[in-house]
Amino acid sequence: MEKGTFNHPMTLDVKLPVGPLANHRLARAAEEKQETALVPAEAVAWVQALRKGGREIQCIELCGPGDVLASPSTTLTCLELLQPEIRGAELSLTSLGLGGVEMAADFARLGVKTVNLLVDAIVVEIAMKLYAWIRPGKKTLPLVKAAEMLIRGQAETLQALHAAGIRVVIRTTLISDVNDDEVLAIAEKMASLGAAAMELGGEETIDLEKLSVRASKHLPTTVYHQMPDLPPPGRPHSCAGMSMPKPSRERPNVAVVSTNGMDVDMHLGQASQVLIYGPREDGLACLLKARPTPQSGGGSSRWQTLAKECLHDCFALLATHAGDAPRKEFAELGIQVILTEDNIEGLVDVLYGGGKKKKCKK
Repeated sequence: MEKGTFNHPMTLDVKLPVGPLANHRLARAAEEKQETALVPAEAVAWVQALRKGGREIQCIELCGPGDVLASPSTTLTCLELLQPEIRGAELSLTSLGLGGVEMAADFARLGVKTVNLLVDAIVVEIAMKLYAWIRPGKKTLPLVKAAEMLIRGQAETLQALHAAGIRVVIRTTLISDVNDDEVLAIAEKMASLGAAAMELGGEETIDLEKLSVRASKHLPTTVYHQMPDLPPPGRPHSCAGMSMPKPSRERPNVAVVSTNGMDVDMHLGQASQVLIYGPREDGLACLLKARPTPQSGGGSSRWQTLAKECLHDCFALLATHAGDAPRKEFAELGIQVILTEDNIEGLVDVLYGGGKKKKCKK
């Protein structure tokens, strides 16, 4: 199977990466740029697009790329907007658990059925080996103090979620010679606090099946296998047939920001103009015109003006990056922002049928 292609069943579990802020970093994590989180309106549009494509959604999970509890207002907004879209799907979220006590009642009210709680240690010394830093609040604390707050906070969050009627699944990732001997202790403690089940993942050198059987003395335990996620709309390697937006009579065109007219290579905030691609009278998708963007500054009014004056007939905008404010504004208007670094002609071709129409002659 080619990179970025998917063979998805008609029934899906959908992960919505809506947590923009990180509240921890693993000590062994690779230095990678964090993916851009979906704004709530984009998350809702993704669920709607999947259903329009004929997919039945079994589970809707709110997750990273940061942590959903590190930005509670964003998470609650997303849950509120998702209410009409649940339609029998199980609503869940995955989190380290910091700050969950204050959120438990709201999660229950908004229909969250399951929380996957990421618990990798219940001993401060082991937590200090696992994490490079932990940020329980807005400030990064000394690791020993932050580790103490994490262990205490996870226990309190679990109890609060259990009291609110929310099922809690403990998800533990094991690392050889660090926390692989702690499985039984973690399972026993989490069971005593109200956890419903446990899932184990980790290095290939660890016998997860054997540890799963042992941990099952305290909690129903299974081995967790990370499955490839279906990339949301506007993300690299999204499945074109399921996640790419479509032109309409009201919005037949695509906007692009570019320095050279050949590649998508600009941040939206730096663009002095947008290139407008769309079908000519003969139906071929080509560059139609360039439109100047509003001057920088002005906050949200700039993006409102941009949407009204430059994107009024566009169903998508291609850029290497765009901030939360314009993406929120455009998503609410039905304009999908696609974050990419690729050749314009190829992307436009995909958006208008993936090779079904001829390309423009230069």
